[in-house]
Amino acid sequence: MSAKTSPARRAAFMAAVVETGNRTLAAERAKVSASWVTLHRKTDPAFRAELDAALASARARLTAQRAAPEGMRPAAGLRSAAGEELVVRGGNGRRTQIARARLRQWTPRIEARFLAALAGCCNVKAACAEVGLSVPSAYNHRARWSAFALAWDEALAIGYERIECALIDTACMMLNPGDTGEPASPPELAILGMTVEAAVQLLWLHQKQVRETGNAPGARRRAADTDKVYARLERGIARVERRYAGGQANAAADARGIAHGAAVVRGMRAGRGGGGSESSGGGSSGGG
Repeated sequence: MSAKTSPARRAAFMAAVVETGNRTLAAERAKVSASWVTLHRKTDPAFRAELDAALASARARLTAQRAAPEGMRPAAGLRSAAGEELVVRGGNGRRTQIARARLRQWTPRIEARFLAALAGCCNVKAACAEVGLSVPSAYNHRARWSAFALAWDEALAIGYERIECALIDTACMMLNPGDTGEPASPPELAILGMTVEAAVQLLWLHQKQVRETGNAPGARRRAADTDKVYARLERGIARVERRYAGGQANAAADARGIAHGAAVVRGMRAGRGGGGSESSGGGSSGGG
């Protein structure tokens, strides 16, 4: 019996099958040829039964991993082969196994880059451009891998909060009249050069998913509850007031800007309740 067909080498091959669920990869790790595997599977019923059991065990374990935090990341020691990245691959009718990553395929490394970009900008299209993959492929990958979907939601929430805070800070700067006595024009946010208009659009697109408010994009819009709108504005201003009161900023101009913004919002709400300028405009006050 040659070294390639020794009991020890056969045991090494079966152990690799249990780890990977991939006969080709297991043969490479055990240093046996693919033709040796094919020959023994055809001519040795005991070998075939042992191989089928090993494959079934691997697939059951790797299929369960699809919903675990590890997602498509193989166990340590199985993340590369001959310099190529390995991934847990399967779904859509294909058997789940550890295999070499294909060109332009989602991998754990690309997932991490995408999630970091998404947390920075809250923009799926921009995050996809960062990793060089398409938006449809991102949503398809999200649908197949629940662990990735959870990480996506967390990254989106982080990006959403960053944009909200940047918008509030920008609004405070705009409400501070400064030396000219006139409100400043909308600057770019301190997030990747994002404009105010783009930031507001992103918040609108993701408000249903992140904050569970409003309608999903494309859904029929319901009439806005202006009391709730004003309440949200006041809560935002109160958060900024607490931040400045806690010593996070001490510029008198910033404090005046906050006070001015609070007075504007609260004055508009009081005017609406007392039949002020909003009602006289006839647009948002209702039937008249």
